[in-house]
Amino acid sequence: MASRRQVREAAVQLLYARCSNLKSAEGSEFWALIHHGALVSFDKARVKILAHLQQGRLATAQKLQAIVLDCAASILATDPSEKLAKEIKSLTEDEIQWADTVKNLSNLTKANLGGWQADLIKLLVESNELKKKRATIRLKTENFPPLQQTALDQVFDKLDSYDKRVHMVHFPKNYSEQRELAHLHQMTSEMKELEDEVTKIADLVTEKATELDELIGLKSENFDLSRLSKVDLAILRLASWEILYLTELDPAISINEAIELARAFCGEDSASFVNGILDQVAKSTSDHSQQTTE
Repeated sequence: MASRRQVREAAVQLLYARCSNLKSAEGSEFWALIHHGALVSFDKARVKILAHLQQGRLATAQKLQAIVLDCAASILATDPSEKLAKEIKSLTEDEIQWADTVKNLSNLTKANLGGWQADLIKLLVESNELKKKRATIRLKTENFPPLQQTALDQVFDKLDSYDKRVHMVHFPKNYSEQRELAHLHQMTSEMKELEDEVTKIADLVTEKATELDELIGLKSENFDLSRLSKVDLAILRLASWEILYLTELDPAISINEAIELARAFCGEDSASFVNGILDQVAKSTSDHSQQTTE
């Protein structure tokens, strides 16, 4: 579950994107940026699950290599041009390399070395290509002697079952009932919850943007609001909205968090500026509440 800090950071980024009229606002690229850390963890989990589900695949690929050697005469008899022999040789080499790469990929993620995410995507795509190659070769080996054909079919069936598991890791949302993917489903759900919460907050703040800007401008005294950075404006809008409308939340909490956000996004000068404006917003809100009560 996302922390309050994560929600507010994402809300500021979304509000910034909106007031900057960025085309990427709320699109897949925007959320990929917001979820960067979570997506890295998600892919690490995919690698771990993939390695678990592919246990034994390397041995199966090596078994295919041995069977192919036994079928050398049948392969040549089927296609004297040796084209089929080259196709099968290429397939066996690719199968062994693929299985070996899964093991190496798992080691890379454990060592936290870069480049492994691109390798993961490449592996997931290549799995489907291997399945297509096996299907093509199956058709060309239908007239092999029965024992040889049975041996090839059995190992091809085993490799097909491995690729079905790869497909699960590639597209986990299509396998919601699969227990092995429970952690991936949970992470996906948490990212979606963050998106929903951030969007809801940003919508509420945007709805009151005119009122908030008037208040911020009033408390900025001689500062021209048009000169204010879009990030500072997003932070001020969010915190001012909380002070005005989240009455159950202590304004000091909103102010302190806004100061930290301004410091993280823009630096110390912005933090001081945001602090001064929000202190005035909180004071005016408090004074108004007291007058209403009296």
